[in-house]
Amino acid sequence: MGRKQKLRQEKRNIKNKAAAAAAPEVTAAAADATTFSTEDAIAAAVCKKAEALKKTTAAAEVAAAADAATVSTEDTIAEAACKKAEALEEQLPKSDTYVQGFTNNITTREQFEFFQRGATEDACIHSMFRMGQMLTDAHLALPWFLEGAIRGSSKCTMILMLECYSLFKVPYREIKPYALQDYWGKINTYYTGASFVDDMKCLRGCVEQECAICSKTDTKTLTLQQCKGCSVYCYCSEGCQTIHWKEHKHRNECKQVQILNKYHKPYAKEIRDAVIRGDKEIPSLEKLRYKLGLTRPTEEYQEFFKRTYNGKEIDPDDYLVAREDGTVWVGSTPSSPIGTS
Repeated sequence: MGRKQKLRQEKRNIKNKAAAAAAPEVTAAAADATTFSTEDAIAAAVCKKAEALKKTTAAAEVAAAADAATVSTEDTIAEAACKKAEALEEQLPKSDTYVQGFTNNITTREQFEFFQRGATEDACIHSMFRMGQMLTDAHLALPWFLEGAIRGSSKCTMILMLECYSLFKVPYREIKPYALQDYWGKINTYYTGASFVDDMKCLRGCVEQECAICSKTDTKTLTLQQCKGCSVYCYCSEGCQTIHWKEHKHRNECKQVQILNKYHKPYAKEIRDAVIRGDKEIPSLEKLRYKLGLTRPTEEYQEFFKRTYNGKEIDPDDYLVAREDGTVWVGSTPSSPIGTS
């Protein structure tokens, strides 16, 4: 090897040694750069996640506030409705026997007797409401709430709608009186202006949009037909309507709704005004009571007081919806008009 070649080889060796010496530092620097890059990415991801959580939390807080506002609004409306109902009840006259029912140191039995006299002898709506509350069997309480409701008691209409005919109270039953609940919901709204009308629209919407039996809905080839009697339920066929009328007893409910629409709805204000005036004879009211079966002879339903029918024990809730002719299973005061005997 010549002298020049040796010099070139030495230069290459020096470069290689320098490169080898610098390699760890370069690798470390690269690693540090990668680490910094990773940390930056992680930090960015954390910040992004934090921002997302912040937005989610804010959205949740807004939603919670909206829900709280809705609940608060609903509570306020319900509270206002109750206050209005109470104010409307105060317009209705109170009999002396009703007032005596709150005498100190009397037994529950004595109190009930005062209310019973107030209801049957004085036609006191407040007494009717109290009687309904004190009767533990629903089928015996219903005629008294009904007596109060047809006379203009907003509290009695609310009991009919939210208790007696409540869909949520007896969800497992085949007999679900949507139409009766719908009727008294509208009457209650008429009296109080309460927001129950929205619930009724929801209820009516659910019922009107599907067949009452098979739940079929309107299609291009199928148009549901509405019940002509109550205008609440819908059917996809005559077969489903027959099942609903016979097996689900809608015939009974529908008939009573028709009676109420014909003999109560057009005269509701007239009857209430007459009650407030203290009129002893109200022809439209007595005709309605007769049509509903409230004036039936006691002998016809005496057995129900023992919680039996045709010798068999009954479930009171099964006798809240009307009989086939639309009349109630249990009457209130037979024959003579209440308050005139």
